[in-house]
Amino acid sequence: MKLKCTLFFLIISLNSFAQNNNYLSWEKKAAIDISLQPEYGNVVKTEEQIESDNKFRKEILEHYKGDTIAASKKMNKLAFTYLYDKGDFVTAMRRFNQANMLNSKNADAYYGFGAIYFNLGALDKAREQYEKGLVINPKHTKILTDYGTTYLGDYYQRLETGASNANQPLITANEFLEKSLKYDGSDSNTIYKLSIIKMYLGDCKKAKGLLKKAKKMNNPNVTEAYENELSEKCNS
Repeated sequence: MKLKCTLFFLIISLNSFAQNNNYLSWEKKAAIDISLQPEYGNVVKTEEQIESDNKFRKEILEHYKGDTIAASKKMNKLAFTYLYDKGDFVTAMRRFNQANMLNSKNADAYYGFGAIYFNLGALDKAREQYEKGLVINPKHTKILTDYGTTYLGDYYQRLETGASNANQPLITANEFLEKSLKYDGSDSNTIYKLSIIKMYLGDCKKAKGLLKKAKKMNNPNVTEAYENELSEKCNS
């Protein structure tokens, strides 16, 4: 089954620049630079690296008066700015690592690690990081939504290869997005993606209702391609 590219890329990427990044190339760089690995690859650091970490920690905690939680949140915020506004994956990963180093209980850092892998198309790697974040905060709605979306990506990939069990990932995707919506009913991104999942599961009524809600919330990702596909599948 040939997919409609506009819909496919809308779903499996968090941003349009994602498709320009190569996971294999990233892994080669990360193999020689631990700052490009989540949690610095959990390796034993050199004296020079430890000294650099201590200097960074001292300077930022002086600014935040010893508040590691506030400092970690700041690094995470900066990381997402680099990731989404600038498309700078390298700096983003380094900032996420600093956020994690300052506060290992910051679930947003794992959300960030996962977001980078998601954008690189490494869905399994993204899920590994999302799972760590959900251990810290099981109600983290953005992680729940993106974790579920990785399974929507699996669904599309299985369709492309003609796998007999293509629908199985949809059930998992639906589970996580429903849970996300339960905790936060105001996220139009969750609502829109759940509409698409419902369409593929054959629940036209819910798919249409969720789409209507997403449009009312002015979700910028709603496309004519999806509306046409929903109309075709549910009015045929």
